[in-house]
Amino acid sequence: MTFVEEFILSGGILVIAALTIANVFCRTFFGFSLAFAEEVSQFLIVLITFVGLSYGASQGRHIRMTAIYDELPRGPKRALTIFISFFTSALLGYLTWFAFGYSQTVGTLGTVSPVLQLPLGLVYLSAPLGLGLAALQYLLAGIKNLSADEIYLAYDVPLRKEDPVGDGI
Repeated sequence: MTFVEEFILSGGILVIAALTIANVFCRTFFGFSLAFAEEVSQFLIVLITFVGLSYGASQGRHIRMTAIYDELPRGPKRALTIFISFFTSALLGYLTWFAFGYSQTVGTLGTVSPVLQLPLGLVYLSAPLGLGLAALQYLLAGIKNLSADEIYLAYDVPLRKEDPVGDGI
């Protein structure tokens, strides 16, 4: 799953850069703009945002408030990590449900993008996709913490002892 997320993130950023450069080139030298460039870039930014949420969760790279957490002994720290993982997974699952409902509503209304005439309900499916994958990542982290001796920020990312803030950076 990480490979697919990395491919989507890096590919999306490269496509946005290429479209922006091509659009500037066309405007500067040929006197016209690529009408679809801004629209595709906007769609890719939405996709990158939500897939990036899942990728960040899989790498244990989300911002965490750790002032109290870092001072806790190992047992309570582990229990809090498990609670946070499952609670975050449930919250993201709930948001996934709402985002999917929103995508369905937009699809039912038949709203399409102005230039490419793409159904926006399909475009907005990147929100429940990314939220759902992030919920899965946090669920896996919670399960891993239930069964492992170490504390894990994500399924494959242990909390490092030498890291003073414990964010894995």
